[in-house]
Amino acid sequence: MLVKIEDGFYLNSQHIIAVHVSKNPENGLLEISIQYTPHSIQQVGEYKKVFQSQLDAEIFLSELNQKLR
Repeated sequence: MLVKIEDGFYLNSQHIIAVHVSKNPENGLLEISIQYTPHSIQQVGEYKKVFQSQLDAEIFLSELNQKLR
């Protein structure tokens, strides 16, 4: 099933390997990194999105979780 990550960027839900969340202690920005296999299991792609607030990051993760179900 295709999952819309943002306008113009979709991922097949079966290709998503991992979702990492990290916070930069210097500026407080939250970064969400989605690792996926683009065309073969020998390759790994990575999509990164940076958020100013924790609330925005939580909303993004919640919506992603709902789409994957």
